[in-house]
Amino acid sequence: MSSTKISNKGWFRVFIVIPAFFIFTIVFQVLALGISFFLSGAGLIEEFTLDQLDSFDNLPVMTIIQYVDMVGIFLLLWIFMKFIDKEPFMNMGFSIKGKRNDIILGMTLGLFMMALGYIVLESLGEIQFSRINYDLSSIIWLFVLFIGVSVLEETFVRGYVLKNLLKSFNPIVSLVVSSALFSLLHFFNPNVNYLALVELFIGGIALGISYIYTRNLWFPFAFHLSWNFFQVIFGFNVSGMDTYSLIEFEILEPNNLNGGDFGFEGSYLSIIFTLIIIYFLNNYYKKFKIKNPE
Repeated sequence: MSSTKISNKGWFRVFIVIPAFFIFTIVFQVLALGISFFLSGAGLIEEFTLDQLDSFDNLPVMTIIQYVDMVGIFLLLWIFMKFIDKEPFMNMGFSIKGKRNDIILGMTLGLFMMALGYIVLESLGEIQFSRINYDLSSIIWLFVLFIGVSVLEETFVRGYVLKNLLKSFNPIVSLVVSSALFSLLHFFNPNVNYLALVELFIGGIALGISYIYTRNLWFPFAFHLSWNFFQVIFGFNVSGMDTYSLIEFEILEPNNLNGGDFGFEGSYLSIIFTLIIIYFLNNYYKKFKIKNPE
Protein backbone atom coordinates (compact mmCIF):
# COMPACT_ATOMS: atom_id res chain seq x y z
CA MET A 1 0.00 0.00 0.00
CA SER A 2 1.47 3.37 -0.97
CA SER A 3 2.13 6.16 1.50
CA THR A 4 -0.25 8.38 -0.50
CA LYS A 5 -3.15 6.02 0.07
CA ILE A 6 -2.33 5.82 3.75
CA SER A 7 -2.25 9.62 4.07
CA ASN A 8 -5.58 9.97 2.27
CA LYS A 9 -7.35 7.69 4.72
CA GLY A 10 -6.74 9.84 7.78
CA TRP A 11 -8.73 12.90 6.73
CA PHE A 12 -11.50 10.72 5.27
CA ARG A 13 -11.96 8.90 8.58
CA VAL A 14 -12.32 12.28 10.29
CA PHE A 15 -14.80 13.37 7.62
CA ILE A 16 -17.09 10.42 8.26
CA VAL A 17 -16.68 10.21 12.05
CA ILE A 18 -17.94 13.77 12.66
CA PRO A 19 -21.57 13.24 11.52
CA ALA A 20 -21.53 9.84 13.27
CA PHE A 21 -20.40 11.63 16.45
CA PHE A 22 -23.44 13.94 16.39
CA ILE A 23 -25.83 11.08 15.63
CA PHE A 24 -24.48 8.98 18.52
CA THR A 25 -24.53 12.02 20.81
CA ILE A 26 -28.22 12.70 20.11
CA VAL A 27 -29.22 9.05 20.49
CA PHE A 28 -27.35 8.46 23.73
CA GLN A 29 -28.33 11.77 25.29
CA VAL A 30 -31.98 10.95 24.62
CA LEU A 31 -31.33 7.54 26.20
CA ALA A 32 -29.71 9.31 29.17
CA LEU A 33 -32.78 11.52 29.57
CA GLY A 34 -34.98 8.45 29.67
CA ILE A 35 -32.77 6.89 32.33
CA SER A 36 -32.82 10.14 34.33
CA PHE A 37 -36.62 10.44 34.18
CA PHE A 38 -36.92 6.82 35.30
CA LEU A 39 -34.56 7.37 38.25
CA SER A 40 -36.38 10.58 39.11
CA GLY A 41 -39.76 8.81 39.05
CA ALA A 42 -38.35 6.08 41.28
CA GLY A 43 -37.21 8.72 43.78
CA LEU A 44 -33.51 7.90 43.32
CA ILE A 45 -32.67 11.41 42.14
CA GLU A 46 -34.57 14.66 42.51
CA GLU A 47 -37.14 15.68 39.93
CA PHE A 48 -36.00 17.96 37.14
CA THR A 49 -37.30 19.86 34.12
CA LEU A 50 -35.85 20.06 30.63
CA ASP A 51 -35.02 23.75 30.97
CA GLN A 52 -32.58 22.84 33.75
CA LEU A 53 -30.44 21.10 31.14
CA ASP A 54 -29.31 24.47 29.79
CA SER A 55 -27.30 24.92 32.97
CA PHE A 56 -25.82 22.90 35.82
CA ASP A 57 -28.89 23.24 38.04
CA ASN A 58 -29.18 19.46 38.51
CA LEU A 59 -25.71 17.95 38.80
CA PRO A 60 -26.76 14.27 39.13
CA VAL A 61 -28.79 14.47 35.90
CA MET A 62 -26.01 16.32 34.06
CA THR A 63 -23.54 13.67 35.22
CA ILE A 64 -25.79 10.81 34.07
CA ILE A 65 -26.18 12.44 30.66
CA GLN A 66 -22.44 13.02 30.39
CA TYR A 67 -21.47 9.44 31.18
CA VAL A 68 -24.16 7.80 29.04
CA ASP A 69 -23.04 10.07 26.20
CA MET A 70 -19.44 9.00 26.85
CA VAL A 71 -20.44 5.33 26.61
CA GLY A 72 -22.04 6.06 23.25
CA ILE A 73 -19.02 7.91 21.86
CA PHE A 74 -16.65 5.22 23.12
CA LEU A 75 -18.82 2.64 21.35
CA LEU A 76 -18.62 4.71 18.16
CA LEU A 77 -14.84 5.05 18.40
CA TRP A 78 -14.44 1.35 19.17
CA ILE A 79 -16.38 0.55 16.00
CA PHE A 80 -14.22 2.92 13.97
CA MET A 81 -10.94 1.71 15.46
CA LYS A 82 -11.82 -1.96 14.97
CA PHE A 83 -13.48 -1.94 11.55
CA ILE A 84 -12.18 1.20 9.81
CA ASP A 85 -8.80 2.05 11.35
CA LYS A 86 -8.18 -1.64 12.08
CA GLU A 87 -6.19 -0.76 15.20
CA PRO A 88 -6.58 -1.58 18.89
CA PHE A 89 -8.81 0.88 20.78
CA MET A 90 -5.92 1.60 23.16
CA ASN A 91 -3.87 3.03 20.28
CA MET A 92 -5.70 6.32 20.66
CA GLY A 93 -3.38 7.09 23.57
CA PHE A 94 -4.61 5.52 26.79
CA SER A 95 -1.33 4.03 28.02
CA ILE A 96 -0.74 5.43 31.51
CA LYS A 97 2.73 4.01 32.08
CA GLY A 98 5.16 6.81 32.95
CA LYS A 99 2.46 9.51 32.68
CA ARG A 100 2.34 10.59 36.31
CA ASN A 101 4.26 13.80 35.56
CA ASP A 102 1.93 14.61 32.66
CA ILE A 103 -1.10 14.28 34.94
CA ILE A 104 0.51 16.44 37.63
CA LEU A 105 1.52 19.05 35.04
CA GLY A 106 -1.98 19.19 33.55
CA MET A 107 -3.71 19.55 36.91
CA THR A 108 -1.20 22.19 38.04
CA LEU A 109 -1.53 24.32 34.90
CA GLY A 110 -5.31 24.51 35.20
CA LEU A 111 -5.11 25.47 38.87
CA PHE A 112 -2.39 28.06 38.22
CA MET A 113 -4.22 29.62 35.27
CA MET A 114 -7.58 30.04 37.03
CA ALA A 115 -6.06 31.18 40.33
CA LEU A 116 -3.91 33.77 38.56
CA GLY A 117 -6.86 34.88 36.46
CA TYR A 118 -8.95 35.43 39.59
CA ILE A 119 -6.14 37.36 41.33
CA VAL A 120 -5.46 39.60 38.32
CA LEU A 121 -9.13 40.38 37.70
CA GLU A 122 -9.76 41.20 41.35
CA SER A 123 -6.65 43.38 41.54
CA LEU A 124 -7.81 45.27 38.43
CA GLY A 125 -11.24 45.86 39.98
CA GLU A 126 -13.01 43.74 37.34
CA ILE A 127 -14.58 41.43 39.92
CA GLN A 128 -15.48 41.81 43.58
CA PHE A 129 -15.39 38.93 46.08
CA SER A 130 -18.76 38.10 47.64
CA ARG A 131 -18.40 34.99 49.81
CA ILE A 132 -17.16 31.43 50.19
CA ASN A 133 -19.91 28.91 49.43
CA TYR A 134 -18.61 25.54 50.64
CA ASP A 135 -20.68 22.56 49.50
CA LEU A 136 -18.69 19.30 49.40
CA SER A 137 -21.43 17.40 47.57
CA SER A 138 -21.49 19.90 44.69
CA ILE A 139 -17.68 19.92 44.49
CA ILE A 140 -17.58 16.12 44.20
CA TRP A 141 -20.39 16.00 41.63
CA LEU A 142 -18.68 18.64 39.50
CA PHE A 143 -15.31 16.91 39.70
CA VAL A 144 -16.88 13.63 38.57
CA LEU A 145 -18.84 15.43 35.84
CA PHE A 146 -15.75 17.19 34.50
CA ILE A 147 -13.81 13.92 34.42
CA GLY A 148 -16.46 12.68 32.00
CA VAL A 149 -16.33 15.89 29.95
CA SER A 150 -12.55 15.82 29.62
CA VAL A 151 -12.32 12.10 28.81
CA LEU A 152 -15.08 12.24 26.17
CA GLU A 153 -13.90 15.40 24.40
CA GLU A 154 -10.19 14.58 24.51
CA THR A 155 -10.67 11.01 23.35
CA PHE A 156 -12.74 12.16 20.39
CA VAL A 157 -10.90 15.35 19.37
CA ARG A 158 -7.32 14.43 20.19
CA GLY A 159 -7.39 10.62 20.44
CA TYR A 160 -9.27 10.00 17.21
CA VAL A 161 -9.57 13.18 15.12
CA LEU A 162 -6.06 14.57 15.69
CA LYS A 163 -4.55 11.08 15.50
CA ASN A 164 -6.03 10.55 12.03
CA LEU A 165 -5.33 14.05 10.78
CA LEU A 166 -1.66 13.46 11.56
CA LYS A 167 -1.76 10.63 9.03
CA SER A 168 -2.82 13.06 6.28
CA PHE A 169 -1.29 16.40 7.17
CA ASN A 170 1.69 17.93 8.94
CA PRO A 171 1.41 18.54 12.71
CA ILE A 172 0.58 22.26 12.41
CA VAL A 173 -2.31 21.75 9.98
CA SER A 174 -3.58 18.77 12.00
CA LEU A 175 -3.49 20.77 15.21
CA VAL A 176 -5.25 23.76 13.66
CA VAL A 177 -8.05 21.66 12.12
CA SER A 178 -8.66 19.60 15.27
CA SER A 179 -8.65 22.76 17.42
CA ALA A 180 -11.15 24.43 15.08
CA LEU A 181 -13.42 21.41 15.49
CA PHE A 182 -12.99 21.59 19.27
CA SER A 183 -14.04 25.24 19.23
CA LEU A 184 -17.05 24.58 16.99
CA LEU A 185 -18.27 21.81 19.31
CA HIS A 186 -19.01 24.64 21.77
CA PHE A 187 -20.75 26.85 19.20
CA PHE A 188 -24.21 26.45 20.76
CA ASN A 189 -23.09 26.97 24.37
CA PRO A 190 -24.96 29.69 26.27
CA ASN A 191 -23.51 33.22 26.00
CA VAL A 192 -20.94 32.19 23.40
CA ASN A 193 -19.33 34.90 21.25
CA TYR A 194 -16.48 35.25 18.77
CA LEU A 195 -13.89 35.88 21.49
CA ALA A 196 -14.91 32.74 23.38
CA LEU A 197 -14.66 30.66 20.18
CA VAL A 198 -11.19 32.10 19.52
CA GLU A 199 -10.07 31.20 23.03
CA LEU A 200 -11.54 27.70 22.73
CA PHE A 201 -9.59 27.30 19.49
CA ILE A 202 -6.39 28.44 21.21
CA GLY A 203 -7.25 26.18 24.15
CA GLY A 204 -7.53 23.31 21.67
CA ILE A 205 -3.99 24.07 20.53
CA ALA A 206 -2.78 23.93 24.14
CA LEU A 207 -4.60 20.64 24.74
CA GLY A 208 -3.29 19.09 21.53
CA ILE A 209 0.41 19.99 21.65
CA SER A 210 1.40 17.15 23.94
CA TYR A 211 -0.44 14.66 21.71
CA ILE A 212 1.64 15.81 18.74
CA TYR A 213 4.79 14.81 20.60
CA THR A 214 3.61 11.86 22.72
CA ARG A 215 0.49 10.36 21.05
CA ASN A 216 -0.87 10.05 24.58
CA LEU A 217 -4.04 11.47 26.17
CA TRP A 218 -3.17 11.74 29.85
CA PHE A 219 -1.91 15.32 29.76
CA PRO A 220 -4.97 16.52 27.79
CA PHE A 221 -7.25 14.61 30.18
CA ALA A 222 -5.68 16.25 33.22
CA PHE A 223 -5.37 19.76 31.78
CA HIS A 224 -8.94 19.78 30.45
CA LEU A 225 -10.29 18.50 33.78
CA SER A 226 -8.27 21.03 35.73
CA TRP A 227 -9.23 23.88 33.37
CA ASN A 228 -12.95 23.23 33.91
CA PHE A 229 -12.88 22.27 37.57
CA PHE A 230 -10.84 25.21 38.83
CA GLN A 231 -13.02 27.65 36.93
CA VAL A 232 -15.80 26.39 39.21
CA ILE A 233 -13.65 26.67 42.31
CA PHE A 234 -12.71 30.28 41.53
CA GLY A 235 -16.24 31.32 40.60
CA PHE A 236 -16.14 31.54 36.81
CA ASN A 237 -18.84 30.27 34.49
CA VAL A 238 -17.73 27.19 32.56
CA SER A 239 -18.02 27.67 28.79
CA GLY A 240 -21.00 29.97 29.26
CA MET A 241 -22.82 27.86 31.85
CA ASP A 242 -23.39 29.04 35.39
CA THR A 243 -23.12 26.51 38.21
CA TYR A 244 -22.12 26.10 41.83
CA SER A 245 -18.88 27.91 42.74
CA LEU A 246 -16.75 27.66 45.84
CA ILE A 247 -15.73 31.31 45.56
CA GLU A 248 -18.55 33.64 44.59
CA PHE A 249 -17.89 37.07 43.14
CA GLU A 250 -19.68 39.86 41.33
CA ILE A 251 -18.60 41.01 37.88
CA LEU A 252 -18.73 44.78 38.17
CA GLU A 253 -19.06 45.34 34.42
CA PRO A 254 -19.15 42.43 31.93
CA ASN A 255 -16.54 42.97 29.23
CA ASN A 256 -13.92 41.19 27.13
CA LEU A 257 -11.29 41.48 29.85
CA ASN A 258 -13.23 39.50 32.47
CA GLY A 259 -15.19 37.30 30.05
CA GLY A 260 -18.65 38.41 31.16
CA ASP A 261 -21.37 35.77 31.17
CA PHE A 262 -19.36 33.23 29.18
CA GLY A 263 -16.73 33.06 31.91
CA PHE A 264 -12.98 33.40 32.02
CA GLU A 265 -12.63 31.48 28.74
CA GLY A 266 -14.27 34.40 26.96
CA SER A 267 -11.65 36.95 28.01
CA TYR A 268 -8.54 38.55 26.53
CA LEU A 269 -6.74 37.62 29.74
CA SER A 270 -7.46 33.93 29.19
CA ILE A 271 -6.13 34.16 25.62
CA ILE A 272 -2.89 35.72 26.86
CA PHE A 273 -2.43 33.06 29.54
CA THR A 274 -3.19 30.25 27.08
CA LEU A 275 -0.68 31.55 24.54
CA ILE A 276 1.99 31.58 27.25
CA ILE A 277 1.05 28.01 28.18
CA ILE A 278 1.30 26.96 24.51
CA TYR A 279 4.83 28.37 24.32
CA PHE A 280 5.80 26.56 27.52
CA LEU A 281 4.23 23.24 26.47
CA ASN A 282 5.80 23.28 23.03
CA ASN A 283 9.26 23.67 24.54
CA TYR A 284 8.55 21.16 27.29
CA TYR A 285 7.33 18.41 24.98
CA LYS A 286 9.93 19.16 22.32
CA LYS A 287 12.52 18.11 24.91
CA PHE A 288 10.47 14.94 25.50
CA LYS A 289 10.60 14.18 21.78
CA ILE A 290 14.37 14.60 21.72
CA LYS A 291 14.78 12.25 24.70
CA ASN A 292 12.27 9.72 23.32
CA PRO A 293 12.64 9.64 19.51
CA GLU A 294 10.30 7.37 17.60
